[in-house]
Amino acid sequence: MNCELNYDQLLMITGEKEVYDLSHYEAVMGRLRRRPLKNITLLKMLTAYHTQIDSTLIEQQDHWGVLLMMPAVTFPYDHRTYPEADTVVLMDYSSPEVFPALLKLLPRDARLVFKLQEDAYRQALEPYFTLHKVRSLYSYSTAEGQTFIADGACIVSEAIDERLLPLWMSNDYSQGEISQYFQEGAFSVALFEGDVPISTCMVFRNEESVWEIGAVHTAAAARKNGLAQRVVRTALYHTLQRGYIPRYQVLEDNHASIRLAESIGLTPAVKLEHWINY
Repeated sequence: MNCELNYDQLLMITGEKEVYDLSHYEAVMGRLRRRPLKNITLLKMLTAYHTQIDSTLIEQQDHWGVLLMMPAVTFPYDHRTYPEADTVVLMDYSSPEVFPALLKLLPRDARLVFKLQEDAYRQALEPYFTLHKVRSLYSYSTAEGQTFIADGACIVSEAIDERLLPLWMSNDYSQGEISQYFQEGAFSVALFEGDVPISTCMVFRNEESVWEIGAVHTAAAARKNGLAQRVVRTALYHTLQRGYIPRYQVLEDNHASIRLAESIGLTPAVKLEHWINY
């Protein structure tokens, strides 16, 4: 077995906190990018927080496995949603033969949140952890060759429009998160009545090739007029024009967002389930 050293192990050996093992990071990302939509949550976390994540790549002959463990306070969403958790765990592997090696690295006395994109991963963990499902999220994307038409009334901006902040933040995005997204190249799409925004969304980077269409929000008085479809279609047009893979994520019980995704022709790409052991 050839087991790549994770970042914390590297620091213990070298004692050099200012040096990050880029070769390890690129090796892990290279494995996950083979199926970017399946592994989008892992790629997103590594892209944003790689220096705070304990990442391990295990290679056994022709098979491999990736395990990510990060403090639950790292990602603002996790910190808000799972305030009692210690660690968030994500994984992917090419064969069940690699799972035992990953299992040995998991702490048994910690409060864990497992984010699992395959039911087989949950089945492998259940003999060792008492798991409780807390939520599921669907990621939608486009089919190969699918096209969209931009709505001429939609305003596209690569700078933060202060008028849109209340709508985005009502979807549980913090101002700090929004600022970071725009520093990394995000853009917004919005419809206005005069100077008043009535529907909007953001498009921001998850990782190198996959960009998320999020913060979709229509003012209450303007709903049921197809405005969200117009801004999302326009966002899809510009995302594809820039050469990115679009991602649209919804909670399983957000039926309005699911109807929106399916009404404009998006198809499910992956189902991510959150399980806790406490």
